[in-house]
Amino acid sequence: MTKNKLYDTPDFQQALQRFAPISLTEMDAVKLLDRQDTKLVLSAERLPDIMRQLAVDYRILEIDGRRVGDYSSLYYDTLEWESYHEHHNGRKNRYKIRYRNYINSGLHFFEIKHKTNKNRTVKTRIATDDIKTELGLTETILLERHTPLDPHEFEPAIWIYYSRMTLVSKDMRERVTIDIDLEFKRYDSKNELISSPKLAIIEIKQERFDRKSAALRTLHRERIFPIRLSKYCLGVMSCCNGEVKRNGFKNKLFKIAKITDNDFYRSLAKC
Repeated sequence: MTKNKLYDTPDFQQALQRFAPISLTEMDAVKLLDRQDTKLVLSAERLPDIMRQLAVDYRILEIDGRRVGDYSSLYYDTLEWESYHEHHNGRKNRYKIRYRNYINSGLHFFEIKHKTNKNRTVKTRIATDDIKTELGLTETILLERHTPLDPHEFEPAIWIYYSRMTLVSKDMRERVTIDIDLEFKRYDSKNELISSPKLAIIEIKQERFDRKSAALRTLHRERIFPIRLSKYCLGVMSCCNGEVKRNGFKNKLFKIAKITDNDFYRSLAKC
């Protein structure tokens, strides 16, 4: 992963230090594995100001003195990109499958994310020794138990690397993640990583949607509004140009291109 220069600016560091810390043990009380998610996108350059406002109502996860964690995820999909197309087509009761590595702590998980027909996200996960490039027996059993999917049809598809700040509301009812420094790479490709250094993705995670959320109100004041587009779908479109349909995402790609002043996303939206 490349290091985001935003980390090194005094403005960003000052905003980061405004938050009171919360430990991983404390945060575990707000796991929210069954939740409602709200995603928003913005220019990473706007984050210091947004963070200063959020520090009033949120604490930040701190592990061994670190407030920004590095992550890598390997997503699985079918040869026909079934998981991606179900999201593109707006299908309910859809699934995403991935391994996730919490790089700084050395933890690894295999995760199933289920988007239900009631617009809830239900996450099932198990700890693993490493990110695997072939589903193991335990992972296969988990998929058969919790999904209608055929595990034998899925294979490694996309790598996603990013850095994350995790906020927890002071009333312990809400998590907010802020992802920056996104990089994508197709699993079977020798091409270089595709980077989005100017893009930030905020995800608000609640047991039930509450428009009174301090984060939602702050972002609304800043004219930053929800958008339904996952990092996985953005990664697939970025790495698989011409292989997947994306007409349903064109308006969102134009929005991201405008936010980040990125001609690559502008060209994806025009195709």
